Amino acid sequence: MVMETEYNMDFKMILEEFGYNSDEINTQLKNNKIVWEIIVNIRNNMMDEIGNAIRINLQLCYLLEVEEQIKEINSPLFKLNYIFEQNFYCLDNDTAKALSIFYKLLNNTYASMSYFIDEIRDIKENLYFIRKNHDRVLFERYNYLRKISLPLRGYEELRFSLLTLIKKFDNIATLIKNPEAYNSLMKEYNIFLTKYKELYIAEHEKYHNKLKEFYRKLYSLPEYKVLDYLSCISIIKVAYNLKPIRKYIETFFPDPCKVNNLDELLEKQTRCKCGFYPGQNLSIPSLNKIKPMLKKGIIEYMEKLHNQRFKNFFNNYLNYKPASLLKEVLEIPPVNIINNLDLINKDLIAEINEAMSNTFPLQISFNEISHYLSGSYSANELELLLKDLENIIRKIIRDKIEDMVDINYDEIVINLIK
Repeated sequence: MVMETEYNMDFKMILEEFGYNSDEINTQLKNNKIVWEIIVNIRNNMMDEIGNAIRINLQLCYLLEVEEQIKEINSPLFKLNYIFEQNFYCLDNDTAKALSIFYKLLNNTYASMSYFIDEIRDIKENLYFIRKNHDRVLFERYNYLRKISLPLRGYEELRFSLLTLIKKFDNIATLIKNPEAYNSLMKEYNIFLTKYKELYIAEHEKYHNKLKEFYRKLYSLPEYKVLDYLSCISIIKVAYNLKPIRKYIETFFPDPCKVNNLDELLEKQTRCKCGFYPGQNLSIPSLNKIKPMLKKGIIEYMEKLHNQRFKNFFNNYLNYKPASLLKEVLEIPPVNIINNLDLINKDLIAEINEAMSNTFPLQISFNEISHYLSGSYSANELELLLKDLENIIRKIIRDKIEDMVDINYDEIVINLIK
């Protein structure tokens, strides 16, 4: 049965909108069954995509904080979804009757066929927008811009460009319907991103060059080098070693940044991994404020070396190496070592460690033992006395080596003295 003539122009417009060329349509319109099959296939192919588009549009509007545009964006989708949700889309139906119902439904839902075509075009743009993941791109770009932090002063031009660009993300409806508007926004975004990256990279480099220069001067201080050497003494520990001093420095000064792909990194995040932000200043204090801590640590080490506990260590070592530099260093009072820092080097530390690596003679007096020992013991239970003596001597040993590290008990030789 040939379709009614009054329907021909309208159905021709519909089929053309869905990609069928005019010559094929003129042939197809002569057969109701073919036209109905096309309508059903279009409906079946679009149903899931329309539902997905409604959900994505809703999510995008919430993410970009423009919920008031949800109705405008989703209204065409809801209307078409209503048309497609009717229950007469069956190929076995009377095709002439089905086409008539479909046609009336369109006219009752839309003001005119041309209005229906306009909304179909908007829907097609919306579906294309989603297929290309433009919704995800928009949110990522918007989220990126919102994370940029610029100082109020000195960055007025870039800050104005940033706020203007963010504002353009508000008109989601236009960006979805109009590919040119979307492409134009992406072009503006790329121009802004280039300017932001250029500014960020320049300031980042300046900041970290200043930081590197600070560390270069710090590490070149004689006091720092000497304390670094002394920190390598294996069995001595002091409060002002390099570890707490470095921690103090790192509290105020971050490590110099080692990122070498900053331009690429800034494509995805607004800041470098080091946390630098535009406008961040670095106030470098005088190294004279750090020197006293370094000197205190050096003197602490020297006081430990002059401790009576290590005297036998060094005497044994100097007996067979009397010309060692260690002898000269030990003759210098700890407070005066700061004036002789040139004497402390890697070779001296190696000698100190060598001297301390020999058997460790530990003197324990009977007075020290008797200080802890008291009470009465049965002659038949002398093992209790022996156990208490063992615990007392172990305690005395622990007290004597509490400020040393890496001491092996197998290396300790106890010398009992009166």
